[in-house]
Amino acid sequence: MRHHLWGAVFAALVGVASRAPAQQPTPRPEVTAHPAIVQGRILGPDKKGVEDAEIILGDSLRAQTDRRGRFEIDPVTPGVHDVLVRKMGLVPLRFRLAVTAGDLWDGTITMDRSAQSLPAVMVLDSSRALKNFRPRWLDGFIERRRMGLGTFLDRVEIERARAVRTSYLIAQAAGIGAREGFGADILDVSRCRAGMGGGNKAIIFVDGLKTETSTNGRFLSLGTVPPEILLGIEVYRGQGSVPPQYADPEACLVVLLWTRHR
Repeated sequence: MRHHLWGAVFAALVGVASRAPAQQPTPRPEVTAHPAIVQGRILGPDKKGVEDAEIILGDSLRAQTDRRGRFEIDPVTPGVHDVLVRKMGLVPLRFRLAVTAGDLWDGTITMDRSAQSLPAVMVLDSSRALKNFRPRWLDGFIERRRMGLGTFLDRVEIERARAVRTSYLIAQAAGIGAREGFGADILDVSRCRAGMGGGNKAIIFVDGLKTETSTNGRFLSLGTVPPEILLGIEVYRGQGSVPPQYADPEACLVVLLWTRHR
C-alpha cells in the first residue's frame, strides 16, 4: 500500500513539472544604430553649382540640389548604397557609397557634358573617404527641436531661405526683426526692454561658445558668420525656453549658430 502511495505522489510531481512553462531567456535590448547623413555639392564643367540635379540613393531616397548645387539626404541607414546623380544635358554619374552609423558624408561631385570613361562602380569607403563625422552638436539640436521650445533652422531650411545675412535668418523667429546698421547687424526683439538693466540681454553662441552679448540689439559678430557656412540655427526667446547650458538670468534672447567649422 505504501509503495503505491509513493508511486502516485511521484507521478503527480512529474506531471506538474512537465506542465511548468520553460524558462525563457531574457531578451537582449536592441541596439539602434544612429542614422548617417549624406550631403554635398554637385558642380558642372564650369565648376559652378548645378541647380535641380537629382540624387537617388538606393531605391527610395531622393534629393534635388538647390541653386548653389548643394543637397542633403537625412536620415540614411548605415551600409552600402548605390547612388545615381543625373541632370538633363549632363552625363549621369553612378557610384557606391558606404557609410557607418553616425557618419556625416560631405562630398563634391563634378559632372561633365562630354562622354567620359568611368568604372561601372566607384566605392567610397567611410573609413577613408569621409572627411567629417556626425558633429557632436547635432543630436542635441535634434532633441531640442523635438521638444519645440525654440525656432530651428537646419541647413536645408537655411539654403531654402536664400538670406544674404545671418541676421535675416534669425528674424524668421516670431517677434524678431532684423536690419543693417552702420558696421553691425541689429536685432529688434519684442518684449526685450531697451536700455541697460536685467531682462534685455541678447547673447550669440557660435559652435557652443559665447561670442557676443548685446543690450541694445547691435551685433558685430553676425557679419562674420555668413549663411553659407551655417549648418543649424536655434533661436530662443524668454527664459523658459533656453536650454540650461546656455541660460542667462538677464537674457531675453539666445541664439545658437552651428557652422561647418567644427
